[in-house]
Amino acid sequence: MATFAPLTALSALAALLAALALPAGAAPALTGPASCRFAPPADWPAPAATRWSGGCNQGLAQGRGTLRAYQGARVVRSFYGDLQDGQPVLGVIDVPDAGFVAGRFQAGQPVDDGERNTILLAFEAASDAARTLARSFRQSGNRASARFYDAKADELARQMD
Repeated sequence: MATFAPLTALSALAALLAALALPAGAAPALTGPASCRFAPPADWPAPAATRWSGGCNQGLAQGRGTLRAYQGARVVRSFYGDLQDGQPVLGVIDVPDAGFVAGRFQAGQPVDDGERNTILLAFEAASDAARTLARSFRQSGNRASARFYDAKADELARQMD
């Protein structure tokens, strides 16, 4: 998989998203089951079924976890990191065959605050989220998925070097 330097990837995605931008301040629509709704990042593939693996509070995805977009049985995009009130706030989007977009998010859009520490925090949160998902798969007996997400956690952690 090709990877971009985090700030380069963020800048490239920011330009792409500018063309697809939501009205100022508009958050992406919530989706998912009524017991735990969430908003995927603004550049999420459509129509993809999306699943949240993480905590919920008062019907909204909350805390550290993973959003995975599926087309059929295949994961086509992932977000690893933190959601607050169902919205991505810090983490990494893994775009297969393109690399990572890391940082803070506001209204579903990546926000380039120019701080290297933000990128490091995003990869740290993402690695932790992937590791948590691996543990969940291991506990349910799905060793192949556990190995995949352990390897993903390692890959995300290496981005901080």
